[in-house]
Amino acid sequence: MFSILSGGTNLAKQVKVLETSTRDHENALKRKRDAITSLEPISTPEACTVLRRQLRISVTGEPADDPIFPITHFKAALPAFLLPNFETLGIESPTPIQMQAMAVMLRKFDLFACAPTGSGKTLAFALPILASLKRHKEDGYRAVVLSPTRELATQIHEQFKQLTPKTGIKCNLLTKSNATIQGTKEPGLARHYDILITTPQRLVNAIKEDKIDLSKVRQLVLDEADRLFEENFVEQTDEILAACTSSKLRKALFSATLPSGVEQLAKSVMSRPIRVIVGKKDTATDLIEQQLKYVGTEQGKLMECRSLAKSGALKPPVLIFVQSIDRAKQLYEELDQEGLNVDVIHSDRPQVQRDGVITNFREGRTWILIATELLSRGIDFEGVELVINYDFPQSVQSYIHRIGRTGRAGHRGKAITFFAKEDGPFLKSVASVIRASGGEVPDWMLDLKKPSKKEKKALRKKPVERKNISTTSRYEKEKEAHKKQMIRQSLVAKNRKEKEVQSA
Repeated sequence: MFSILSGGTNLAKQVKVLETSTRDHENALKRKRDAITSLEPISTPEACTVLRRQLRISVTGEPADDPIFPITHFKAALPAFLLPNFETLGIESPTPIQMQAMAVMLRKFDLFACAPTGSGKTLAFALPILASLKRHKEDGYRAVVLSPTRELATQIHEQFKQLTPKTGIKCNLLTKSNATIQGTKEPGLARHYDILITTPQRLVNAIKEDKIDLSKVRQLVLDEADRLFEENFVEQTDEILAACTSSKLRKALFSATLPSGVEQLAKSVMSRPIRVIVGKKDTATDLIEQQLKYVGTEQGKLMECRSLAKSGALKPPVLIFVQSIDRAKQLYEELDQEGLNVDVIHSDRPQVQRDGVITNFREGRTWILIATELLSRGIDFEGVELVINYDFPQSVQSYIHRIGRTGRAGHRGKAITFFAKEDGPFLKSVASVIRASGGEVPDWMLDLKKPSKKEKKALRKKPVERKNISTTSRYEKEKEAHKKQMIRQSLVAKNRKEKEVQSA
């Protein structure tokens, strides 16, 4: 029983409203700006140490007698041919992860990079790749970027497209929809591209069909690397690594979370990697105000959502995460019936629909978007005000990536996580993340028993079983639907009668 885990105290009394307060902007979240605008170039080991301490950059594995100094100004590190395109982005100075990761990649070391969500990791690997390629060659792919989802791959491709006009460097996005066309229309098409961006399965299929040659690849980037070394991706990742046969291959792994088991597995395929951590490993950015809210039951979740909507707390754009496709559909039906401007995205929807949903949300035509884990990784939605974990996340990593859709690029955000009695055994893990990122949680949560490795693994594989999302009985729903149908039929009959009278 959860009341026993919480020390025997009445749970409802302890958790009526468990939220981190919106403390004073200057002191509360102990925020440090990611973008540093007035730094001098680093030229000594002492200055390097001071800067890393200031920006909470941890580096291990670098040569003891030759430290890799962070890059404090883009113009000092980027070749002239990249500057015109880069300046159109309007970015003045690098973030901590960009400072150190770019420096490591430009020195041609393998890299582990872990930094909070929204800290600019895509640019941290895109710029070094382009700087090292220098120009277009008809040699085939020289750089590959892997991501776990098509949506994230598309976003990365867009970032490269912004940086490559008039450089001659060509970037290809390989997806399910264009893979067949590319393979049959022009088998040698890869020669015309320098960079390939895709998902693991799509690339493995192309390799097996001899449509793509990776022997010239010198840079391989794994974005959301912890996902790419999980059970459902690791075999595909291994096949891709085996196909990259160049002796000059360098690998870079980026993520906001890096579990120890995944890190050990990844190290086995890397050569003397340098490890760069910004902030604390597996923590959220302190730009996000995090709340834990006890809702009691499944009905309590829906009632809380409705309460937030009525109070005006659902300030758009809002992302709501659930644990399954069925629950995404159910919640959509409930909120749509409330008249809210809401849509839903999940892997059951065709890709063209998913693309349309993302576009509508980005452009403000959709205010509330319900999503599964499909959107929890890497996708950058500008200005997301609020993330709601309707269903408690299945791991610390899932929690960090979900709430990381807000609080991006130096902007503040808010995340509310609902929890019920059945989520009790896993509450401590999330509470610890909140405390580590500067938030406030009750001490009793941190005193809860830590879930075992076996329990964590079981939860990752199969989420907590939950009742269907609804506060209305099936009978009442059918009754309401019948009532609406009768009203529609009555209106149709009335309109028909009016037309008959007019025609007479």
